[in-house]
Amino acid sequence: MKNSIWLFVSILALFIFPITVFGHATVISSNPSPNESLDTIPETISIRFSEDIQPSFYSLKVISKNKNEVPLQDIQVSEKTLEATWSSSLEEGSYIIKWRVVSSDSHPIEGTIPFQYGKSNIQSDQMNTEDEAGFPSSVQVFLQSLQYLCFAALTGVPFFYISLSKNLLTGTISRRVRRYIWLSYSGLAISILLSLPLKVTIDAQVGWQHAFNGTYLKEVLQSTQFGSIWLIEITLLLVLFIAIFVMMRKQLNKLMFILPLVLVSSLMVCKAFIGHTTDAIHQYLAVSMDFLHILSMSLWLGGLLAILVVLPKSYNPKMMDDNKTYYWSVIQKFSSWAILFVIVLIVSGLYGTFQHVPTLYSLLHTTYGQLLLGKIGLMLIMMGFGALHLLRGKRKTKKLGLSTGIEFSVGIMVLLLAALLTNVQTANSSPGPVGKTEITEDDDQVTLSVTPNKTGDNYIQVELKNDEGNPYTNIEQLTLTMESLDGDVGEIRLQLPEGKNGQFKAKSIIAMSGKWKIQVHGLTKELSSIDADFIILVGNS
Repeated sequence: MKNSIWLFVSILALFIFPITVFGHATVISSNPSPNESLDTIPETISIRFSEDIQPSFYSLKVISKNKNEVPLQDIQVSEKTLEATWSSSLEEGSYIIKWRVVSSDSHPIEGTIPFQYGKSNIQSDQMNTEDEAGFPSSVQVFLQSLQYLCFAALTGVPFFYISLSKNLLTGTISRRVRRYIWLSYSGLAISILLSLPLKVTIDAQVGWQHAFNGTYLKEVLQSTQFGSIWLIEITLLLVLFIAIFVMMRKQLNKLMFILPLVLVSSLMVCKAFIGHTTDAIHQYLAVSMDFLHILSMSLWLGGLLAILVVLPKSYNPKMMDDNKTYYWSVIQKFSSWAILFVIVLIVSGLYGTFQHVPTLYSLLHTTYGQLLLGKIGLMLIMMGFGALHLLRGKRKTKKLGLSTGIEFSVGIMVLLLAALLTNVQTANSSPGPVGKTEITEDDDQVTLSVTPNKTGDNYIQVELKNDEGNPYTNIEQLTLTMESLDGDVGEIRLQLPEGKNGQFKAKSIIAMSGKWKIQVHGLTKELSSIDADFIILVGNS
């Protein structure tokens, strides 16, 4: 294992060059703002996002209460802003702004913003502002899973010959292994090549019959972050083809496997650029963690594949006793490496979980959280089989066979869930109801509850207790000041009326998702103050 430390070191060296990363965009402000009542119409409709949005495949519409579309003109994207101007006058009434953009991490998002002009009443079903991302299609999940599987297959062979097959690098690669490598390369090429027309169907909202339209393809390639990465992937694929072709014709040695391994790892880096990790605060670290997660899982599954496909063809038929020794030597080495892969997977997985799953509620009640739990469960099963193989490797009894195939099959299911997780909205979109308690300097207890804690109508409750845990009965007034920390949407001030048992309740609209600061100010009849500050994460669904 000592001689193979360079395996990780050489791949980590891919990060020595500077990287620009991008985040998943969310709305931080708009004009008109959600549920705003306007006496005069602004000259420009504008929606500002948290990150740059791509200047392609965007739309902006204004729909009246009667489902009629209001004419707009000069619809355009300028860095973080989607804007347009009116092409005609606007009648009094209630309206909804419908918008759609592609964020810089290549995920399309869309939403609605209701507002009112004049004295007409807004209908109750138009009170909520929304932004959301769609669920991935079966084709999207299949191509992503195929890409992950081929990553594993193409890293498994170099890993086998570099780290597991010491002193048996003689002759050339067997015909069976050659077919295995070319089949894996073909699968990887198909997944990457078809990802471009797939992106067209998603961004342009068209069927596959229009996916190869030259105008759409050109727009994706020239105007999106995905297009730039796709061109890099195609270049890497071509170089990888040449590297594999040369590798097939040479005598076996460790050096011949370095370039293919680095090229496949570079493709993993490309994949890390267009995932949810680009939304993290420490973006460089998040992208690196995502890469290490993909790499470790690929080497683990690729090693299992190599044991199933490559190992049986690497024996020396004239050395029966040495074959048995060699077989268990490979198994023991792989088990040691698998422990390292599991450690990296746990560390990088925990990092990703903390980034995208803010609460236990979101873990249990969102699609992302439930998929993540499924993935964790399958990973535990794989670890169980890995522990069994480690034990059998030490005892050197019956060859692994079926159990290795089962472990690999479970790994395929893990890849399927990983493909879904990459393309569904993270659990940050639905953190769930808030229930927090702060202790003041005077040991008073201030409890804040926000339900359902998402954009639109929310029920807010505050409970004040003294240092003995008894509810205050002498509160003259209680005021809440709410301020978004992600965008300038102004302060919301609420005067909460007192209910039963010293609880103060009110209904309020929270206009935007993201982080909000809520200041609670209680004033007693003796004119003493009770103050507490809360930071909450508001969801959009």
